[in-house]
Amino acid sequence: MKNFLIPFNLADLSESALTYAISIGVKSKTKLFFYPGTTSSDAGMIEENITFIRKAFTKLHFDADDSLVEIIGEESKLSNSEIKHLIEKYNIDLVIMGASHEGLKTTFFGSHVSELINIISCPVLSVPYEFLDPNIDRIGYATELFDIMPRIAEIVPFARLFNASIEAFHVYPVFPQTIDIETFDVKGTLLQLRTENQYEKINLHFIRTPLDNEPVKGILEFLSVYKPDLLVMCHKPKGLFDKLLDGSGATISVVKSSSIPILALNQQTACKLL
Repeated sequence: MKNFLIPFNLADLSESALTYAISIGVKSKTKLFFYPGTTSSDAGMIEENITFIRKAFTKLHFDADDSLVEIIGEESKLSNSEIKHLIEKYNIDLVIMGASHEGLKTTFFGSHVSELINIISCPVLSVPYEFLDPNIDRIGYATELFDIMPRIAEIVPFARLFNASIEAFHVYPVFPQTIDIETFDVKGTLLQLRTENQYEKINLHFIRTPLDNEPVKGILEFLSVYKPDLLVMCHKPKGLFDKLLDGSGATISVVKSSSIPILALNQQTACKLL
């Protein structure tokens, strides 16, 4: 990854998203594009934005002057379409957004992550309001199993930055089930994953729900039991994440119930975290 986009809003005190973005950005030597929720040519407002960002760097014991930082000064109302425009203009690889403090129902400025991920190809990272712990030791990954090899390969470089374990998990029963759980070679799959990626800290878990097609319940159970620091989910048409985007409000339920950041990957396009 080369460029992160971080929309923020002083009125909403989006320190959580800034802290998370700065921590990841500095470690990966990524350029950070900060975009204020409300832009203004007023010198006082510009200075206030700069001060806010510098304080976030200082709290993490980083020097903003030694980092790759740019404040986007475009004057426009922030929306999903505007984010898409900025992604294309600045060649953004990852959007990091703070979740609203109003019940965590939406991300910043009323933009749903479920809506945003459908119109952009780069990953979207939603950071819960007041989540100020940038440490990443365990990365959870919700997998449908059939594409676990290429997806884990995308996550491994990101995990290496933090020497974090990848805790892949599969929620079942979900129909139609593309992989036979009874015959799935767990040991062989893990050996192949660890060998091909030259990374030993990869594990695989299975979460069984009481009823069929309860992916959200299974995901929340995984979060409760295994306590990862970050949850990675993939979206593709008619896939597991798609079930969370079918208009039932399930995606909002996951974001609302999750106390950790959620990284959503658009599976319709090839995307690598680093």
